[in-house]
Amino acid sequence: MISTTTEPTSIDWMRQRLCEAFCADIQVVERRGMILISMPLAGRDGDRFTVYVERTTGGWRLSDNATTLMRLSYENDVSRLLDGARGKLFETILAESQIQEEDGELYLAVPADSLIHGLFTLTQGMTRIEDLALWTRSRAETTFYDDLRRELYEAIGTEAVHENYVVPELPNAENYTIDYFIESSHRPIYLFGVGNKEKAQLATIVLQYLAAQHHRHHSIIVFSDMDALPKQVRFRLMDAANDMIPALEGHSGALRHKISDRMTG
Repeated sequence: MISTTTEPTSIDWMRQRLCEAFCADIQVVERRGMILISMPLAGRDGDRFTVYVERTTGGWRLSDNATTLMRLSYENDVSRLLDGARGKLFETILAESQIQEEDGELYLAVPADSLIHGLFTLTQGMTRIEDLALWTRSRAETTFYDDLRRELYEAIGTEAVHENYVVPELPNAENYTIDYFIESSHRPIYLFGVGNKEKAQLATIVLQYLAAQHHRHHSIIVFSDMDALPKQVRFRLMDAANDMIPALEGHSGALRHKISDRMTG
């Protein structure tokens, strides 16, 4: 035991104080043959993370009891949240921490002498996964484009949607690529996803070029957040395009309606 006369500026004194503080803040209870450990770390909702511990042959099985993804589901569609770029990050977090996921449960198996390390490894993974909810479309452009692609495929089907389309017989067409060509019995429908100012300017240039070439088409612009763009950039694009969706989130019904109208009328 460390002497109470240890100087308060020494490393041993600091180690003792930290150990005492951590031990006092960790709560351990046993329930139905399982050990519940309340960690001194809290989620975004203010509730502390709890790790469910079971003995195994030669070690321990640590689990979140599916609480992490359950917390995410309160404000998110988890199947959508963990798709595309965010889904890849989710898999990366699991791989880096050697955490397994099964039916929404996150768990980690550790040797008998690695319980403490396992507790903090699992809790850190739970924290990183919960923070995926903060990675919104306005903050992650790649996620916006993934969401747009999925929305189009769900609304129309993959066969009628062609990504990175080069218009046949259009001069220098390879320099004016269309994000999405949607097949229609009438004029072709060209759809652009706009996640930032640069993409808005590029879409404007492409549409102005199509107009200069007298290429007949319908155009739809889908913004990640239209209000986030500078007014001049936004207005120039509005002048060049037919239809506008101010944001993908919360406007998927309007997007489907506009596409349907253009396909049939």
